[in-house]
Amino acid sequence: MEDSDLQVSRKTVLVVLFVPSVERDGETAIDQEYWVDAALETFGLLFGGATAFPRVKGVWRDDEMGGVLVEDQPVVIHCYTTPADIADADRLRRLGIFCRRLGREARQGEVGLVIGDEYLAFRDFAEE
Repeated sequence: MEDSDLQVSRKTVLVVLFVPSVERDGETAIDQEYWVDAALETFGLLFGGATAFPRVKGVWRDDEMGGVLVEDQPVVIHCYTTPADIADADRLRRLGIFCRRLGREARQGEVGLVIGDEYLAFRDFAEE
């Protein structure tokens, strides 16, 4: 199928962010609505838009805490972008800053980001 047949532009790279509902302890709620809104704004500015799916049920194994399972109800942020936009160094830097800030301020053990078919685990939340 040709783009000209549909008269559309294509965004072919999927980017997914998991916004947690609790801190690393698995009990203390975070301000998830704030982080979902901040993620949507970030993805909108960097990639042109995003969609937040309703809460889902999840679990994360915290290997640094003896393998304890942290139950969570994350919101999944889903975004398509272009290969050029996802390869842009400034956009990637800004996305990394956001993920590290989420991890640091929401007291996470890991922030999960998917780009294309690769899962990226942010665990070092130091500021740049």
